Amino acid sequence: MSVYLDHAATTPLRECALDAWTRAQRDLAATPGNPAALHFGGRRARRMLDDAREQVAEALGADIHEVIFTSGATESDALGVMAAARGMRGREEFRALIVVSGVEHDAVAHQREVASREGFSWEVLPVDAGGVSILPVVGGHDAPPSWDGRLAVGSMALVPSEIGTIQPVADFVELVHASGGLAHSDAAQAIPTLDVSFAGLGLDLMSVGGHKIGAPAGTGVLLARRGIPMTTDRPGGGHERSIRSGTPDVAGACALAAALTEVVSERAAFAAHAADLRAHLLAHLPDGVVPTAGESASCPAIIHLSLPTARPEAVLMAFDMAGIAVSAGSACHAGVTRPSDIVMAMGRTEEQALGVLRVSLGRETTRDDIDAFLSALPTAMRAGAALDGVAHVRNERNEER
Repeated sequence: MSVYLDHAATTPLRECALDAWTRAQRDLAATPGNPAALHFGGRRARRMLDDAREQVAEALGADIHEVIFTSGATESDALGVMAAARGMRGREEFRALIVVSGVEHDAVAHQREVASREGFSWEVLPVDAGGVSILPVVGGHDAPPSWDGRLAVGSMALVPSEIGTIQPVADFVELVHASGGLAHSDAAQAIPTLDVSFAGLGLDLMSVGGHKIGAPAGTGVLLARRGIPMTTDRPGGGHERSIRSGTPDVAGACALAAALTEVVSERAAFAAHAADLRAHLLAHLPDGVVPTAGESASCPAIIHLSLPTARPEAVLMAFDMAGIAVSAGSACHAGVTRPSDIVMAMGRTEEQALGVLRVSLGRETTRDDIDAFLSALPTAMRAGAALDGVAHVRNERNEER
């Protein structure tokens, strides 16, 4: 038996997406054409792409001309933050400040290195103990003094992929706009359970990743409001409003549109299903395991837990041996585990930021899956505690020397 509880990392390809992709590839094979070509094959491919664009726009509360197809949320985030920041500074040279929340995905957070090389200033908002961004306090609709006249772009995820807390994006957008900047949000984790409307949120830019909603990996969308200044670092043939050049993946766009349409149609039912499973899991946690974000409002499909261990690799290995796929909230690179930056931003110690676990749910997840996780959790905790003990003995011996 295997149990998959890592849907926030990637979720299975939906049948509707596979059908749309297969149908599009067959049509393109029968009548080849680049969407930019003027002949009948090109016109057919362009119609397919435009139909997909229209579906995406309808599902996300956007205009068809605001939809830019990309390779995923990571590329969309990079374009959404940096292309917009360059464009704003090109229009007004003093707009060289980028403000982001302290719970952003690496796709946004690591743009700091790019921004620094290009002469932008970077500000990270603080986070409270419940994993919610703390906004500057201003009067009425005023702009924060340090942002006014300087802000180029502000970015805040609707739901951070690691801890799943719902962020105050609407209030953040008001502050960004009061400062004259552009507002971006990564909505990749929010779409399956929250009502996401590009126009309703008042955003200027929004990122979506295909494989988080059952579309193929390598597909994504950046919504960009018409008329905003954007200067891309990848010029080419002028595709996708000259922001993301390159021959578009027509079949991938069709698959993404199909998956997104289905996800939105199932949103209310899945949110209720996930909330029920979440409540069941939280009600049966053993002593010592608590939700990291406490009582903060969260996406029902992402459950972030704090464990009394600093050895997440042992915990994950124990779950893996039990046939259960979950993830550490901390990032693992080349087998080396490091503390979660987001959990540390919430005021936790390095050790506490290591002892975390993320359980993320999909539409296929059942109560039996949750029960299997709960049954395996005590063994996984003992595995972590055993390594904690070994590390403690080693530290004592080193101190004696």
